[in-house]
This record gives sequence, structure tokens and C-alpha cells, in this order.
Amino acid sequence: MPGTYFKHGSYNAICDVCGHKFKFHELKKDWRGLIVCKDDFEHDHPQKFIRVKESGVAVPIARPRPADISVGPVCYYPSTHSYADMATADCCVVDRVTLPFEVCLELMKETFY
Repeated sequence: MPGTYFKHGSYNAICDVCGHKFKFHELKKDWRGLIVCKDDFEHDHPQKFIRVKESGVAVPIARPRPADISVGPVCYYPSTHSYADMATADCCVVDRVTLPFEVCLELMKETFY
């Protein structure tokens, strides 16, 4: 074990990442505040310290984006029936069969074709 020898004035410590035992003078504190060995040591990212000079260009009037207006589906009368392949999504009403199938088919042809 690398940390089992005696050195006057030093003591044993454990790396926070790998868990191996070292002498405390062999360990360093990394950017996260962990006490780690030289193999587990990570430098802080250099771009974290870049400071950008402000350009002074700004939008004269800044307003928040308005909420989107939700427009529901356009439901035509024949598309509200519950016949297979005739209903439009979010328009179909369950058990709504007031017209015969042939009449609904003719209305669909007039409306969409």
C-alpha cells in the first residue's frame, strides 16, 4: 500500500474518489472540493473563468412572448359520427349515429372532396 509507510509530521488519508490510502501531503483539493490523489485530480474547466466584455447593444423594448393561442380541431358534422374511417381526431362522439352510413359518406364527399 502506498500510504502505509511512516513519515514524521504526516498522516494517512483516503482519496475521496478512488478510496485508496495515501499520505496527506500527496493529496490535493480539486475544483469540487474533494481531497484526491494525483491520478483522480481534475482541473476546473478553463472556459468557466472567461469574462465577456459587454457590448452595450440591447433591444430598446423587450417584452415577453405572448401565450400561444390554442385552436381546436375544425369539426364538420359528418366527421363527428362514430363510423369507422369517417371520424376526425378529437371530433368523434361515441355512439353518435344519427344518419345512415351512406348519407354520412355523401356528406363527407361533399365536404372534403
